[in-house]
Amino acid sequence: MHDERRQDALQRHGLTETQDGFTVTVAGFQKAGQRAQDLRAEGNEEAARMLALGTTDPVRWEYARCLQIDAFSKEAHESGF
Repeated sequence: MHDERRQDALQRHGLTETQDGFTVTVAGFQKAGQRAQDLRAEGNEEAARMLALGTTDPVRWEYARCLQIDAFSKEAHESGF
């Protein structure tokens, strides 16, 4: 993956990369919230439980991080970068 394209994709998904892995940004948390709402509408019970948690709950933030990592990974795989 070209570094610039990778950085653009990370930013688009609201992720930053650290030595320990990925961290979700506030923008990424918001995008994940929309994705979780879509998943809940499709009947996803896990998404419904996560959306029921408060926005400051660390479990909800971790769920958002995982959703955004998944979206980033899919984009990286599909685009071949």
